[in-house]
Amino acid sequence: MKKTIALLLAALITLTVLASCKNYEDQAYLNNLLDGTGFSGVVLVTKNGHTICEAAQGVENNNSNQNITTDTRFCIGSVSKQFAATAILLLQQDGKLSVDDNLSKYFPSYKYGNDLKIRHLLEMRSGIKEFYDVEYIDDAFTELPTEDLRGVITNDNTVEQNQKLLEDWLLRQPLEFEPDTEFEYSNSNYFLLAWIVEIVSEKSYNDFVRERIFEPLGMKHTTFIDDVDLFNQPHFAEPTVTPQTVYVGVTMGLGDMISNADDIDLWLTSLRTNELLTEESMEMMTTDYTDGDDENYGFGIRTYYGQGLFHSGRFTTYEAMVFTDPKTGINVFTVTNDDINQNVDIPEISRTLYDNFDA
Repeated sequence: MKKTIALLLAALITLTVLASCKNYEDQAYLNNLLDGTGFSGVVLVTKNGHTICEAAQGVENNNSNQNITTDTRFCIGSVSKQFAATAILLLQQDGKLSVDDNLSKYFPSYKYGNDLKIRHLLEMRSGIKEFYDVEYIDDAFTELPTEDLRGVITNDNTVEQNQKLLEDWLLRQPLEFEPDTEFEYSNSNYFLLAWIVEIVSEKSYNDFVRERIFEPLGMKHTTFIDDVDLFNQPHFAEPTVTPQTVYVGVTMGLGDMISNADDIDLWLTSLRTNELLTEESMEMMTTDYTDGDDENYGFGIRTYYGQGLFHSGRFTTYEAMVFTDPKTGINVFTVTNDDINQNVDIPEISRTLYDNFDA
């Protein structure tokens, strides 16, 4: 009798999980995609607010063996850049700045301030030098400050000290190329954009984003790396390799956020509902400014074959990918805390799901 009740309960739980999906075939498609990969993370696919399929696998913490769920939070790396771009556009909607402002307005002593506009940073067409060097330590994606910043930016400093050191360094560097002549992805652009948000709003970047983006959208589970202890917070998937370097302060605007599937779904949905950004702002954000090359970059987000939008993010052993199509209402969020697993290709899984369901 007990065995029968247990089997009935197991069946009921399975049906409850599958009931949130569009149909069994859609869930089976995702299950088959992940089968045998050892995937550790979360996948959520929705369309117009309805779940098509979802998955949550792995453990949040090897010590507690707490299972990952769709509520679990992860670092999302450069997916964060969309929020910095939105913060700038919100300030433009407020009439407090223009993306065509020269940087000299905000950094008066900057040698190239009259040659560079805010939009050049948003578009990754500024020529401003990248301050990160990427290395793989213990097989984990590791971004270290460029050589002459090592030993200068350290975790012996405060957030504010590291941010000021980085700002001063960036504003002393020669440009890599003449502004608006090339596209080159550089995290430095988005650090400076976040700094401009602070200058204009007279608030910390984190506070501005919370008040103007997280709170209006109901993103209650999203925060910033500098505001938490990565190894002491609930419902958080820890990296599978202890990070060699997580420097305080310098991820601001470029890779600083922690979030979960439901919150990212709220965010992606807002891009088509104009809850935060006007149609004009969205048009600016989603235009490809890369002169027809394969980069397809707008303001903190990339275009996908002229239809959908996407961006990836990496941070230590985290890898995240978002896709959305404002026309069809499809949202895809895929994230792992274990990107050193060679059997899992987050961009490929995400593209496959988006292409399969975006119709």
